[in-house]
Amino acid sequence: MKFYKNNVAQYIVETGEKDTFKELLKRSIRTALNMKLEGLTENDLVCLCSYNQKDICAPFIASMFLGLKVTSLDPSLSMTDTAYLLKQVKPTIIFIVPEALNLIENSIEQAEISCKIVIFGNSDTHQQFEEYLIPNSEEHDFRPVVVSPEDTAVIFFSSGTTGLPKGICQSHYALLAQAVNVINYGAITSVSLYYSSLYWISAVLFLTASVLSGTARVICQSFDPTQIWKILDKYEVSFAFLAPSQASEMLKVGRPDNVDTSSLLCVLTGGGVFPEKQSLALRDLLPGTYISQGYGQTEVAGVLTCFNMNDVKDTLRLHYKPSSCGRPIHGIWYKIVDVETERNLGPNEQGELRVKTKYAMNGYYNLDSSESFDADGWLKTGDVVYYDEDYCFYVVDRIKEMLKYKSWHIAPAMLENILNNHPSIKLSVVIGIPDEDDGDHPMAIVILNNPEDEITGEEIEAYVAERVQDRQKLRAGVKFVTSFPITPSGKIKRREIKQMILAGQI
Repeated sequence: MKFYKNNVAQYIVETGEKDTFKELLKRSIRTALNMKLEGLTENDLVCLCSYNQKDICAPFIASMFLGLKVTSLDPSLSMTDTAYLLKQVKPTIIFIVPEALNLIENSIEQAEISCKIVIFGNSDTHQQFEEYLIPNSEEHDFRPVVVSPEDTAVIFFSSGTTGLPKGICQSHYALLAQAVNVINYGAITSVSLYYSSLYWISAVLFLTASVLSGTARVICQSFDPTQIWKILDKYEVSFAFLAPSQASEMLKVGRPDNVDTSSLLCVLTGGGVFPEKQSLALRDLLPGTYISQGYGQTEVAGVLTCFNMNDVKDTLRLHYKPSSCGRPIHGIWYKIVDVETERNLGPNEQGELRVKTKYAMNGYYNLDSSESFDADGWLKTGDVVYYDEDYCFYVVDRIKEMLKYKSWHIAPAMLENILNNHPSIKLSVVIGIPDEDDGDHPMAIVILNNPEDEITGEEIEAYVAERVQDRQKLRAGVKFVTSFPITPSGKIKRREIKQMILAGQI
């Protein structure tokens, strides 16, 4: 940041401000000095809960400077989830936007932990972040602490198929190395735009890459499919990262007249599959822009496969294979195995992708992670993929039962637990029905206690809707059956049920 001090680090859409690396570094150092004064040590954990805004990355960078572990929550999470996550990591201090105050105060109480709250904005009851930015006589001599590259830097949250989120511990090395990959593969260029908050690996990865390359980020509180066209034009955005649902919404509103997107070199989608038909439609709306989908996981600090925008051969492959999620990247070994036999598979054979890399997580926070690796130490991605003769990869399905709605994970087990508590329901299975815009729409397949019961699918949908967040509703409806196909060991054959639904057999 000292090297790029005069470069713009952030364009703030809501206020029209330009924030240079010099100013951002100054705020980050002052924040670090104040955190140090409060006695925070490497044993303490810093938490953030904010949408994208000017100051949210200051305590994040300050935590890196001090060698403190940092984690983030999203203000849109439910109180139950927030309380569970806070209880799991027990942060010492949490920096929040005013809109999240009620959520955080109640969640801290429910989690039965003590945690200092700092507010980005005015507050009569808690310390304001502005107080962290008061000039300090030591700021010009400040030096970050020396950390071991393998130490955990950030803890991300990911929901397991049991419905209980796990803290994924990622190292300084993994985040820096993956950020360098992002830069070298042409993803981060002069001005970047993305909407994910620091709760997501993508935001941390792109923030790190922007700092390392001295390039600007456009900071916007929330996604608006009409506003994004104006942002692309006004800030001459060169790279945009979008969730598939956001790219779909852009297509729905269409390209407005008199918008210049000639600076936009690449739109990368991630967090779910972006259908080929929509990818080609977006290509038509953005002539001269590469439309590419990447594939990654938090467990490897970001990217697993992508096309290299600096490689002419790769851009040609992208053009002719728009449904591919790219090719192998530097620093990762890949193998695809038959899940039943563990046999290694070749080109065009579908199996589970497993990887070996220094980018792999340090494990789950305070939880056993041994089941995430096979006997030879390869990380199991849980995804069914294949590659072709050009080593272009394609994601087919998830072995994991987790669903994704607009990039949010939905645990079927959680919804099934709610359904199975309904007095009329004997047993239920929740599957995801593919949707071009949203990823997965949850559908419930239920067996009733009494087949003569006159309960309707709409009543069951309403029952679930009253107990979950909007993204967890049964958008694909309810189907009634009298039995489920099961394995010899008594497990329900979920994939078989899904295939029967998609084939119209149920």
